[in-house]
Amino acid sequence: MDNALIAYLIKPISKENIKREIYQLIKIGDALKAGSAPPSPRTRLGNNIVDYFTFTQRLATRGKYNINFFEFVERIDEFKKKHYIQTMVNYYTNVKNKNGKKNKYVVLKEIYNICISAINIMRPLFCMELFTRYNPKTVLNCCAGWGGSLVAASALNINYIGIEINGELKEPYSRLLSFLQEEIPSTNAKVFFEDATTFDYSKIEYDMVFTSPPYYFIEKYENNLAYLTKCDMDTRFYTPLFQKVYSGLSPNGIFAINVCKEIYDRVLNPLLGEATELVPYKKSKRQNEYTEMVYVWRKIAASKIQHIK
Repeated sequence: MDNALIAYLIKPISKENIKREIYQLIKIGDALKAGSAPPSPRTRLGNNIVDYFTFTQRLATRGKYNINFFEFVERIDEFKKKHYIQTMVNYYTNVKNKNGKKNKYVVLKEIYNICISAINIMRPLFCMELFTRYNPKTVLNCCAGWGGSLVAASALNINYIGIEINGELKEPYSRLLSFLQEEIPSTNAKVFFEDATTFDYSKIEYDMVFTSPPYYFIEKYENNLAYLTKCDMDTRFYTPLFQKVYSGLSPNGIFAINVCKEIYDRVLNPLLGEATELVPYKKSKRQNEYTEMVYVWRKIAASKIQHIK
């Protein structure tokens, strides 16, 4: 079966649905700017917009066992030989989905999330909350990912620059940008499909950075380089990325990075010193209690980034 059709059977999102959601996001953005409290972390508003355009590509991202969801579906008989996966299949058959309301692809996606890998999006609502907190003119996301931060910036009428190495997202991003520019004519956004570690940041201007780069060996995105060890990834990816992006940031600009504490301790703290602010990444805790952080620095005009020896 075609991958796009499988993705649709899991998330049957319509164009009318995402049109309603973008206007709801605009209203929430106006309320946030006026000082209203943000929505609950369980609110999924805006996620459908992201998934409408990039969910198929997200399902093609490799996780544990170096396998993506589509390959998991194709090889499900092989994976059922693993005891814990067969246990989950039995649980869905006999308990969680005994009424058969969920089709097999929805069930397999939930099993894949639990047993193999859950590739999540950056929620547009969280991005909107963060952006209104710092009120930037132009946001740079140097690991643009699935498009959540772009949707948020457009809903708030904030200029946006994205950099993304995954060339498989070119066509989905083109459609997403067309949709946003059609629904919100003031949308001012550019997405460069280049390697963020070698990108020339002198050709763009931005006063806020917000990004969530891939964590150590958890996700394997299309076109990403392979790294042998955590030290190798620190040296060849995180360090040059953070150095270059921070150096190009406008004086007094905001540098906000969503990473695990290990990357903060190993790379960001040695480069920039302790973060001046920690912002919890708000998300539903229905699956686990793990709290991620966004580490935030404000770039002082004369500040220089440290060099890791």
